Amino acid sequence: MIWFSGQGGRAMTGELLKNAAHPSEEWPPLIPLDQPDLSSLNTDYLPGWAGDFARALSASTETPLEFVACMVLGTCAAATARRLCVKLKEDHREPCNLWIAAVLPSGNRKSAVQKAATAPLRDWERDRAATMEPDIQQRKSKRKTMEARIKEKRNNAAREMEHTKAIHLAGEIADMEAELPEIPTPPKLWISDTTPEKLGALLSENGECIAWLSSEGGIFEHLQGRYSGGIPNLDLVLKAWSGDPERIDRIGRSGVDLHDPLLTVAISPQPDVLRGLAGKPGFRGRGLLARFLYLVPKSPLGYRTLETKPVPEEIRDRYAEGIRDMLDWEPATDEHGNEKPHILELSTDAHTKWQGFERAIENKMRPDQAMHHCTDWAGKAPGTAARLAGVLHGIEHAHGKPWEELITAETMEKALKIMEVISQHSLVALDMMGADSGIHNARHVWEWVERGRRDIFTVRDAQQALKSKFPRVAQLREALEILKERFYLEIIEPEKTGTGRPPSPAVQVRSDIAEGWR
Repeated sequence: MIWFSGQGGRAMTGELLKNAAHPSEEWPPLIPLDQPDLSSLNTDYLPGWAGDFARALSASTETPLEFVACMVLGTCAAATARRLCVKLKEDHREPCNLWIAAVLPSGNRKSAVQKAATAPLRDWERDRAATMEPDIQQRKSKRKTMEARIKEKRNNAAREMEHTKAIHLAGEIADMEAELPEIPTPPKLWISDTTPEKLGALLSENGECIAWLSSEGGIFEHLQGRYSGGIPNLDLVLKAWSGDPERIDRIGRSGVDLHDPLLTVAISPQPDVLRGLAGKPGFRGRGLLARFLYLVPKSPLGYRTLETKPVPEEIRDRYAEGIRDMLDWEPATDEHGNEKPHILELSTDAHTKWQGFERAIENKMRPDQAMHHCTDWAGKAPGTAARLAGVLHGIEHAHGKPWEELITAETMEKALKIMEVISQHSLVALDMMGADSGIHNARHVWEWVERGRRDIFTVRDAQQALKSKFPRVAQLREALEILKERFYLEIIEPEKTGTGRPPSPAVQVRSDIAEGWR
């Protein structure tokens, strides 16, 4: 008989342990709490020229494919967000902007990747600015002349003693001011740094659509309120994920009304930036962290060959041509001539695949399933998968009119395969941020087990030792269940006998770990 020294000196038979525990050779493979082996992103799921460029740029810079894909998808989404949305149901449409974060330490040539991936955006901006320059100069000149005439007429009105003439001059001034030509601003597709306060103006000046593309994670510092007295300013950024209207009042200046603002984000924060983000005011509770797709690739530092070749010119040119053609898509218009996005529809088979993914995610949010601790992220995953399918569809039809073609089952399958990998990585990233309290608590319990090399103990033993962390047994049981799901241990429930309080469940650590402690 094996005795457990928990409160009250309860005993359980060794036979019960023997029958319930896994023999050494039957324990399933351990699923680590730390540094799991995550699936790599297969860039074959990135269509044509985008996938070719991602692979070539990854090889040229010896950076992880996941990070390069983050920047390439972000650049493509900067284009698709301007013109496309995906229709899932009559009352459910998803815009084609993405928020992606690839977590990678510095020293991985992140700036070089960002520069190469976003080069077509910069070139398009530069060409458009050059095309607009003559008209801008002409309008500026005309405006200066009109402003000088207005100033002269205003001075005359101020000196006019006859009331009727003064009123007439004031009317002429108002008419002239109404005719002042607007000075167009060359379009800006992307930024790498701004504040939430400036973001509203940038969106207003650029068709309510812009991308934040950066090889760092500075966006989180800005959103924490680093430059606004420590007060988080999340409203506009959160609404610009889904295109919700926002009105911004500005002291001393005219306000900004945004009808369908859209922000695309592709960033690469360092691991230290992510740690603790879930505890920042509003970051978890208001859904900021749940909006991101996370990738956590392994850093290749220390294992690079340092013998690379540049991206072949033809691959770089096809990538640039694809992005440029996407940026040159004509917008759809409503009955009043206002621009609006083209609507992408799913084929029947594509919709069936998407619904299957939606149902699978729904099941994973149940209390005993993998996404129970991050339902905020999981709840957005089906819609984000549709956005991703829209971006891939846009890449496939970059040189044509993607809104005239249905999103196929093959394209949706590629999007869902990418989402499978992203889901694994996102769970790890959320754990890094402290968003997955279940994993954090399980790790805390396992550290206690390891320190004492406790191969067999009772739930009551653990609760007494860890009651400052787990004041209720139910909280401890949740952490133990996670350890059980990952095959660290087995929980053995005693049979109920008699009418008294049942014995505390026993816990047995997997045998290969326990043997290593002896």
